[in-house]
Amino acid sequence: MRKKRAERGATILESLICILFLCLIFFGLMQIFQWSMAQMLTEYSSFYTTKAYSLGYSRSIIERASRVAITGASGRDMSAVPTVAPFTQSNLSTAAEEYMSYGQYGSRSINFEYWEPDNITSDTPIIEINYSETGTNSVRGTIRVKNMPLLSENLSLFLGGATEANPSGEANSFNHSSLYLEGD
Repeated sequence: MRKKRAERGATILESLICILFLCLIFFGLMQIFQWSMAQMLTEYSSFYTTKAYSLGYSRSIIERASRVAITGASGRDMSAVPTVAPFTQSNLSTAAEEYMSYGQYGSRSINFEYWEPDNITSDTPIIEINYSETGTNSVRGTIRVKNMPLLSENLSLFLGGATEANPSGEANSFNHSSLYLEGD
């Protein structure tokens, strides 16, 4: 009898070790997925930033277009009237259209956690939007999510990794506005 009880305890211990190992792998993959999505969204947003700049839109429209494109990696919804479930295509499209038309001063007053934080420190997550002309007929847009927290800092520290991610995207385009807009 004693031999079976000892074997049962060893089996439970082995199972717990395997479950712990599988959980570490699962949460590690979740963090990699979160970083990959943020990287993809920053590249998408930089494309939209470059596109808006190359077509000659105003500074406010360029920033709105880049923010709408990176909404998925912008943290929590801090809007006066948050977009709540169910997240249907029409609800999200309406919110994006309203933000593009009225900015943060529309009836929804859309704002996300990393767009314009209240108290900015060196560790505050924030989205940096940069765009400029790189030559006579070329423009560049760069989007960076600075200090974006990972899912679990404790898991990262336990595994010996970083505590935040800094995904960024860059896009270049032909400056179409140079063909039809006059300079200042």
